[in-house]
Amino acid sequence: MADRGGIKRKALSVTDKLNILKMYDEKSVNKNQKEIAKEMDLPVSTLRTILANKSKIESSAMTARTLNLPVNGNIVTEKAHEIAKRLNIDEFSGSGGWIDRFKKRHGIVYRQICGEAESVNDADIAAWSENILPNILKEYSSNDIFNADEFGLFFKLMPDKSLVFKREKCHGGKLSKERLSVLACTNATGSQKLRLLVIGKSKAPRCFKNVRTFPCDYVSQNRAWMTGDIFINWIKQLDLSFKKQNRNILLFVDNCPAHPTNIPLENIKLVFLPPNATAKLQPLDQGIIKVLKQKYRKKLVLRYLKEMESKNPAKKLDVLDALHYVSAAWDEITADVIKNCFRKAKFVEGDYSAVEKSCEDFQELEEFPGYAEIDEDVATSNIRSIDQIITDKIAPADVTSIDEESEDEEEDDTTPILPVVNALDYVNELRRLVASFDDADESLNHLNKIENFLYSKNIKNMKQRKIDDFLK
Repeated sequence: MADRGGIKRKALSVTDKLNILKMYDEKSVNKNQKEIAKEMDLPVSTLRTILANKSKIESSAMTARTLNLPVNGNIVTEKAHEIAKRLNIDEFSGSGGWIDRFKKRHGIVYRQICGEAESVNDADIAAWSENILPNILKEYSSNDIFNADEFGLFFKLMPDKSLVFKREKCHGGKLSKERLSVLACTNATGSQKLRLLVIGKSKAPRCFKNVRTFPCDYVSQNRAWMTGDIFINWIKQLDLSFKKQNRNILLFVDNCPAHPTNIPLENIKLVFLPPNATAKLQPLDQGIIKVLKQKYRKKLVLRYLKEMESKNPAKKLDVLDALHYVSAAWDEITADVIKNCFRKAKFVEGDYSAVEKSCEDFQELEEFPGYAEIDEDVATSNIRSIDQIITDKIAPADVTSIDEESEDEEEDDTTPILPVVNALDYVNELRRLVASFDDADESLNHLNKIENFLYSKNIKNMKQRKIDDFLK
């Protein structure tokens, strides 16, 4: 079928549209839209529509076929009939006209899928790195370009138990109580590492008793998973924070099912990375998360070695310990490591060889091969089925609810809080120990600050007790 002027209509894929946008940028310097459209063998109206939808095309590029499953018109129509029936929509016909409009509305073009499932297409990666990414980044400074991603963490796992957990994906059940999901987010310069969000199974672990200050944010979900509601709440709070700073930022995330699209945001532009390619395209996956886990594991190894030498019974590692360890590990990651990982993901030009060295400087872990990477395949979210989507549509679920296993079976110990007076004695003993080492100036300064803080709390408590005695 021919369009006006004898130009044939074409079914344009997302890749075609991206190539058109790139060619237009190159030619628009000295040619008008009509001339460029003629060179591309396109109707002027089509070119104008593509230009008008430039941001939408770039942001949603390469998000189709996330699961790499072959789909045709009959399958889509059959599934649409099933969904309509279950939602009590009687007037849906699923005609040939409907499927054609559906394909046109969503820019779907049927093509043969070649290669293995979930394989990464080098051409798509090149198209993203060379064409799409530079266009998205060009209006933002490196300080305002962020990447966020979740990872699973077997937080209690000591080296002597690692074989039990090897390659465990841990989709639920008993092992979910041994796992946390952690959301990390940083900008491209490493100058702003956001506070970690940790997702645990229990809403109120016993170890949280009497604790008022936490090193990171903590929420609960009955499988310790990231969910759409948790992500929306997190990103909306982040959006509000940037709004107060009068700052607009760019945030890249993967196509995880727990990352909903079309979230109304004012100061954050949310961009989804191409599916099945985050191992090469996501900065956090280029070494940042690996270094974070290595630093966390190093702390566990040091604790493990200390317990081997100690004559006192070891205190079980609990969720609160894990929050402190993982937050400390996050704080220790340098800006250079982060910048190198963004370079490796093609967000910034330059050499990234220092990334590999950053992932090797952990001699304490050499005695435990495979220990640092033991939970690299752990699931952090669930793929929602049609059943779950329909159920949520009819009656949204409470994602923070706790199932019957969570608190009753919580194994965390409730260690009594040390009295301030006793703690001051320990600080003094620590100061004597630290002063016996060379280059201890900075550590001594930290101990002095802790001592001053404890003294201020002790004086406040003494005053309160005197007032209470007077009232009595």
